[in-house]
Amino acid sequence: MAPLPRVKCYFDVVCPNSWITVQALTSHSSLFERVDFEPVCDFKIGILHNAQIWNQRRQVHNSRLWKSKKEVPESVESEETLSELGILQKIDERGKKLIGCERVEPPMDWRNTYKSAVSRGSVIPQLFLTSIRERYPDLYQTAIHHLGNRLWNQRLPVHYGCHMSTVSRELGIPFKNAEDIVARLSSPENRSLLHKNCKEAVDFKLTEAPGLILTTDDGDTIKVDTINDIFDDSIMISKLSSISPTTRIEQKMSANRL
Repeated sequence: MAPLPRVKCYFDVVCPNSWITVQALTSHSSLFERVDFEPVCDFKIGILHNAQIWNQRRQVHNSRLWKSKKEVPESVESEETLSELGILQKIDERGKKLIGCERVEPPMDWRNTYKSAVSRGSVIPQLFLTSIRERYPDLYQTAIHHLGNRLWNQRLPVHYGCHMSTVSRELGIPFKNAEDIVARLSSPENRSLLHKNCKEAVDFKLTEAPGLILTTDDGDTIKVDTINDIFDDSIMISKLSSISPTTRIEQKMSANRL
């Protein structure tokens, strides 16, 4: 039987839920045709999401002003539109709640590790992975796990260029090349790639990392709410059946779960 659809995972290595999701997908990669990991910055997604909300509200406000000038009755915002946009929240007030996943042990003392990571306000780890994917694609997934283990299991810092230089050498990258990677982490090209990934995540209506998007053979995309849902046969059959014949999907699910 053919594997399940391709999965695109938008993850932030300094997010505990992203780390759990990355480990679960990697250890069960045989269930999927392909798994792509897209580095993003959790707070950048939040900023872009909130900007999208403000733009929508501004458009509604301007539209109402224009209609009032034309003496046209105001239209009421639909609940569907508002629910799609979500609730505007301040970035620094968003609490992080750990997702439970039976297939992966949660990081020890994750609250303090996450608090420390967020307080640094650095995007160096995300920029580093973006750069590695472009320059050393064969080392990309290894770099994700090496960086994740360093932060969540060894509880070592990952927020400055010197840390990324150490990680690069531990990955087997020559010293000169490692220093060149660190020197170019904040280049416009690298930042643009990270921004592009965050923008794509927001376009899929994600408000924070991690985000899971399935892509079918026909090119249709399906948003999966949590990593647990992707391993739940009934949920996946329901989501995939909305765009594919139920019998074929059930055969795929049962074959890949054996």
